[in-house]
Amino acid sequence: MKKLTTFLMLVVAVTAFSGLAVAGGPKCSAGKAQAKASACTASAKTAMGKCCIAAAEAGEGCCGQSAEAVKAAYTDHQACKIAKADMHKCCAAAAAKGKGCCGSSAEETKAAFDEKIDEARAQLAAKADMHKCCVEALEAGKGCCGRSAEETKAAFEQKTSEARKAVERTES
Repeated sequence: MKKLTTFLMLVVAVTAFSGLAVAGGPKCSAGKAQAKASACTASAKTAMGKCCIAAAEAGEGCCGQSAEAVKAAYTDHQACKIAKADMHKCCAAAAAKGKGCCGSSAEETKAAFDEKIDEARAQLAAKADMHKCCVEALEAGKGCCGRSAEETKAAFEQKTSEARKAVERTES
């Protein structure tokens, strides 16, 4: 009886530990290893593996993080990519390294990058508050849901302004 109990305990322990080892899945650890260093992945907050990006888009948790935490990290990830695309490549790389670029000091380069990230976050928040069809129309320069292109853009700009003000209130 002792041998059977010992065997069963061993099977339970192995099963439990193997389940923990695979919890993130093989894609998860591979995605983390593939994250490249750039202005967008300079901090752990914005470095995301492919599995976490897919999970965020599906509204799910990943790598031991809740769905809300993954979504927040994904928003930061997207904002960083948008900010980086809006800067010279040399300046984005300098911001990630804490250096100055193009005649700006390190502090000025970082401040410019942070400002672009804040603006991108406000735009992402505004788009999240819009219909998917309206976001697609906005990006194509068209109108949607009975609005002209100008009205759709104005509604987006209004939502962006409101999101920017909400961020300013939480920072103060």
